[in-house]
Amino acid sequence: MNYLSTHGIIENRRHRNEKTLPFKFEKVDEKFEFRVYLKNAESIVDLKVIPTSELTVVDNPLQVDDNVYKFVVQFNRQNTSLKPSIVFALWTTDGKELPYEQKLLPYTNTEIELSDKKGSAIRELYIGEEKEYELLCNLPKNLRVDNIWHEQKNISWRLSERENKYFLGILPKSINTFSTEISIETYAPNFLMGSPSYKTLPLNLRFTVKESRLTFLATDKNEIIFNEDNHAEDIKIQLQQNRKLLLNKTYRIEDQEEIGGNLIAEIFTENNLSSGYTTCRLRVYDYHSPKQGYLYIKDGDTPAFMTNFNIISETKITSTQVLHAGKNWTSDLGVYPGETVSVKFEGDQMQHARFMFDGLRAISIDSVNTTKDMQSMQITIPININRKELKVFNGDTDTGIALKIKEKQSPRSFDFVTVDYGASPKVVSDIDKPIFYFKAMTDVILRFNPDWIDDQQLYGKQYITLDVRVIGPQGQLVEIAKDENIVICPGQSSPRYHNYEKNNCTDPLITLNKYLGIKTHRFEDWTKLEIYISHQKDKYSEQVKTKKIEIYAARKSQFDVDLSFPAGLLVKKANEDDISSGISGISISAIAQFKFFKPGTIGRVRPYRVGVGSIALNAFNLSDNEDIDRDLGIVALASVHPLQRPGRKLSLPLYVGFGYFLKAETFFWMVGPGISISF
Repeated sequence: MNYLSTHGIIENRRHRNEKTLPFKFEKVDEKFEFRVYLKNAESIVDLKVIPTSELTVVDNPLQVDDNVYKFVVQFNRQNTSLKPSIVFALWTTDGKELPYEQKLLPYTNTEIELSDKKGSAIRELYIGEEKEYELLCNLPKNLRVDNIWHEQKNISWRLSERENKYFLGILPKSINTFSTEISIETYAPNFLMGSPSYKTLPLNLRFTVKESRLTFLATDKNEIIFNEDNHAEDIKIQLQQNRKLLLNKTYRIEDQEEIGGNLIAEIFTENNLSSGYTTCRLRVYDYHSPKQGYLYIKDGDTPAFMTNFNIISETKITSTQVLHAGKNWTSDLGVYPGETVSVKFEGDQMQHARFMFDGLRAISIDSVNTTKDMQSMQITIPININRKELKVFNGDTDTGIALKIKEKQSPRSFDFVTVDYGASPKVVSDIDKPIFYFKAMTDVILRFNPDWIDDQQLYGKQYITLDVRVIGPQGQLVEIAKDENIVICPGQSSPRYHNYEKNNCTDPLITLNKYLGIKTHRFEDWTKLEIYISHQKDKYSEQVKTKKIEIYAARKSQFDVDLSFPAGLLVKKANEDDISSGISGISISAIAQFKFFKPGTIGRVRPYRVGVGSIALNAFNLSDNEDIDRDLGIVALASVHPLQRPGRKLSLPLYVGFGYFLKAETFFWMVGPGISISF
């Protein structure tokens, strides 16, 4: 496990001079520990790491000191071609969310050398011949392989890959002995002299260039189209002049220097030009690729010169299909930025076709599945591509076929949405049970975070339907509201931000009170607010997502007025030594009382209540007997009620309490049953 440096560096990332945090890695599946040191830590109550497609949180943030949090992450990407970042959410004591993004700069020491192990010893080259050396590297996947010729004063060089091996091709320009340096571009930088360098340390090479064993004659065309149905047709071509090259003469072109080689073409020389070339007519009989070796111009069976060029077929494409990950082949040529797809061409003479895509460099041809009738290849669409289509070329010829660039439009889980009802905002996708809020809800705010949508994996514009329902405490539907026109566009952190159409984008901050006639702060106790957030089915070809949120206007207690008719009360006055008052008749009491709700339940009342009020003792005893004790008292009562269904107004409670009789001018206590009616 590595520990990250605590010192950031300023890197000119897209000319924004961002401060990045560098760290060294040796392999992509390493785990890294972060330590976050907070300023004004007393105002921060929590810290969370926002999940992204770039990383997996192995250990969640843990506070190890007053102002220090630590956590462990593991990066998901299998290469370092993109620069990752860590996104935090800090929650303050006043309920605010403070997002913070820390850019990261993974680096490593990428070392290269040639497999011949000659170091700086002199190597031999020949004019007109490309010499390939196998390149060894400790992290080969970090090398940028572009297969493009890079020009230097004395040589041209290129880096290519075949069968998981890397080759450095050298083509000399003139007879000479010289030294040169070659550095290979990398995805993740080396960290040299306190700053990142996106190149390897240079190879120090020495060469001596000798004359070709046969004179090499260059041509004005690098590719020749071969039509097997009409191979007798002559092709105009220009060949580099040489005093030994005779005019008005036919030469054979074979694929080997020795006699008995395959006849590739015949060339007839015509006239010398002032440009230093000789006009010729070429008649082709077979295909050839420079990778197969040189072509030899022969006078009969005697080699006279060397040359080299591509001879490719006149390809006829009858079908083009695309294979997306996890799907079947389709003739829909739409592709998305950032995705890797397979492209299959079917037709005639596919084995000789050399397909290229305008604007793409990285193409992996599936040679195993290349036949006369079919050729397939794998391409990766750049995530920041700005064009609307990718034209397909066969060599230098436009085939008329193009892949259409579509903007990604997939439903993302609602981890980019937060809901704020008065407590700390919660990520919608993390809500898996009803929410009980015991204070007045001034408003409920849905915040769609545009910068979280395209976090290294593209999802595109999010078409949302919002359905809001208000359910009363008795389960009755109070109000319903719906908005089907919410469109959230990815924010400026998206690599496709400038490519999305923004004419229908809506405000990412939505307050539910603007939809409701009865505002949230006027909800009755235990009113339920149901919020349904869903993607619009007609906008996506994939399975859409729906999320339900339930928020209750919960209460720990409730105040009401209870009118009851206690009967058979046992009353004990303070100025009497015994219970001389005995058991009372039917009385009437009006009590202002509190009832309490059972935690974790929805509106279920505990069986006990407490309150204060008045009692008219023996109020319904209309007898003229002077022994009847009638009095009006101020009383504090506690009552125990039997379990009952919500909404029932009538119950048979048991009372216990004490008070003060106004007529008798004495304190008393009492206990007994009664009939209770709640309002």
